[in-house]
Amino acid sequence: MAAVLAAGLSGCGDAGAETQNAAQPDAAQTEATENDAQQEQTDEASKADSAGVSGEKVSVVLATNWGEGDAKYDYFYPLFEQFQEEHKDTLDITLQTYSTEDYKTKIKTQTASGDLPDVFTYWGGGMMKDMVDAGLLLNVDDYFAVSSKVSKEQFEDGAFEYYVSGDGNAYGIPLESTRGIFIANKALFEQYGLEYPKTYEDLVEVSEVFKANDIIPLAIGSNGGTPSEFFFSELYNQYEGAADEIKALAAGGSFHTENAVKVAEVIVDMIDQGMLPADTMANGGWTGSLQLYTDQKAAMTYTYPWNFEFISDEMQENSEIIPIPQLPGSTVDPSTMISGFTVYGFVINKQSFEDPAKQDAVLALCDFLASDELTQELTKSGMIPCKKVEVNVEEQKPIMRKTIEYAKDKALVQVHYTTMPSADAITMMDSSLDELFIKAITPEEFAQKVQAVLDKNNGS
Repeated sequence: MAAVLAAGLSGCGDAGAETQNAAQPDAAQTEATENDAQQEQTDEASKADSAGVSGEKVSVVLATNWGEGDAKYDYFYPLFEQFQEEHKDTLDITLQTYSTEDYKTKIKTQTASGDLPDVFTYWGGGMMKDMVDAGLLLNVDDYFAVSSKVSKEQFEDGAFEYYVSGDGNAYGIPLESTRGIFIANKALFEQYGLEYPKTYEDLVEVSEVFKANDIIPLAIGSNGGTPSEFFFSELYNQYEGAADEIKALAAGGSFHTENAVKVAEVIVDMIDQGMLPADTMANGGWTGSLQLYTDQKAAMTYTYPWNFEFISDEMQENSEIIPIPQLPGSTVDPSTMISGFTVYGFVINKQSFEDPAKQDAVLALCDFLASDELTQELTKSGMIPCKKVEVNVEEQKPIMRKTIEYAKDKALVQVHYTTMPSADAITMMDSSLDELFIKAITPEEFAQKVQAVLDKNNGS
């Protein structure tokens, strides 16, 4: 598995921390001389530097969306509790967990106030731009310069690219890589004597059969832009020049392209052909779309490894990974590629790390999050690690083993989510896809709305 991933990735509390102040020396006596006062200030700084080392607890806040209900929680939390117990005499750790959308809102609010958690899992790319621009995040080279347990060389080639800002520095530690897969229910295809569709015309034909038997052909909706934004990018990559257009977005490239309109038109045609759920909003989101498939109410769907935990072993065995059918007018064979990229990791509060009273505590927490032990445990949730660790493929879920095998000979392609230059552009793409999927806007209007945000950010 490590060899496969190495080859693949090379292509590719509330308002802040509740810190407990270290004990300070008594105030200078009123009769002290100016020199005495200066000496006392020196003593205060010295004592602050030694906080946590002398046995006094230091308070730190770790925030994440790996809460109950998330696929990673059952693997992350036991090791976190163990870490907490091992450091109970020196660290007072507050763990804050949120649902994904609430988490994004919370971090956005804390970014505006400049009062972020000490360490928190988060996305890179445009999602972290505001924090980097405000000088709130630590250059990871500063962390690696201090850590004796974790080094940059322990990660796969290209893994840090998602966290590289416009200044050329990385501001996050990548934990999770991923691969997008299109899966089909083998039993349903066999029941109706159908072959897996290779072209869009094939997809139309098999869809007619499934619809006639009250089965939804494609369990793909759009709620908050999921899973539609990733599916949109998968379709997009089939067209000539698309991969370069996606890559160029990070440096000011255009979203309103001929390819973007083409793909949006295909999606509208899928809706008109009755391939998608009638209510794409209610059946959108990762959970909603997947549920239709796992309940065998839909024949095919598009998903990512972070959802594998929610697919029963029986359905994993019954699922076949197939290429997305070739779209009309496309030039890139979908059977030759797969989306693959760093998608998640953690970032460090610069002010917290540079505080002498807290650095050791923050360092210990970061070393835990980037440890081999936690990385290996999280792979059991379907996470593809960015760190070079030994992973027993036989211990992985059936669908993960199939993903690894399927990805072996595929070229990795990017998605818009990882190259969009700002969080508001991502948000506009997500909300506009929701509108497109209910046909509230046209394909042309969809591309224009996203481009308008990019133009505004560029001062155009």
